[in-house]
Amino acid sequence: MAANPQNAKPATVAVAPALRPGREAAAEALAQLDFGEAPQVGLLGDTGTGKTTAARELIKLYLEKSPGSVFIVDDKDATTRFQGQYRADVAELREKPIDWKEGRVVVFRGRLLKGERVNLEEVAELAWARAQRSRKTLLVLDELIAGRRDLTVNQQWRKGVVWVPQGFTAGRTAGVANLWGAQLPQLVPLEPFEESSAIITFRMAGAGLAKLRERDYLQGGAGEVIPKLHGPPDAPSSRGDFVLLQRGRPWNGKVYKFEV
Repeated sequence: MAANPQNAKPATVAVAPALRPGREAAAEALAQLDFGEAPQVGLLGDTGTGKTTAARELIKLYLEKSPGSVFIVDDKDATTRFQGQYRADVAELREKPIDWKEGRVVVFRGRLLKGERVNLEEVAELAWARAQRSRKTLLVLDELIAGRRDLTVNQQWRKGVVWVPQGFTAGRTAGVANLWGAQLPQLVPLEPFEESSAIITFRMAGAGLAKLRERDYLQGGAGEVIPKLHGPPDAPSSRGDFVLLQRGRPWNGKVYKFEV
């Protein structure tokens, strides 16, 4: 007998969740500030998906919620991604202290013409020196792994690297917050994953997604959504959508985007 079209069930159509304001996710990621604690937050995703925009918004909210200063390491190339008072490195900052009337953000740019990148250990050590004087700091490590052969090897911190990992393991109560980014999370050492209060994740697939699953960040279906988020070659206007992940907790089912 032929099926009655009137009784046939309609085909299931997958509906993408409505985008939520990115500031909601930022507030949740930085919620520990409300308790006087320093948050550790990751930004993961392919290049061109929106990590830098998210970092700017998180920095803005941190400055609203905390009296702390912000130290940004932005030395990948000649493009300036962040606003602040620019110094090549910690040595130049000591020679030329910043004008606090001009703001609380220092952007370390390295010496690109000489091929010299910023020493992350020196910046992190400075943050810990400030912590000894009860001064809070947000370290923004725009790219924790790429080109940092002096920092990690085979997903391990190199011998003698102390201050950067200590920020993740002990920074919460000391006032040393970290906002770290990576395009290749499969190369990131254990501590950032274990200690981050939240990881904002843009489009990503393959080994990076597998590492998030291994570190217990993909409960609740996020692993199926993340590869479907937007990035190149999608139109720039569609990029920037992301999910907020917390270790050991189910994904909240929300997809966010910052208005730019």
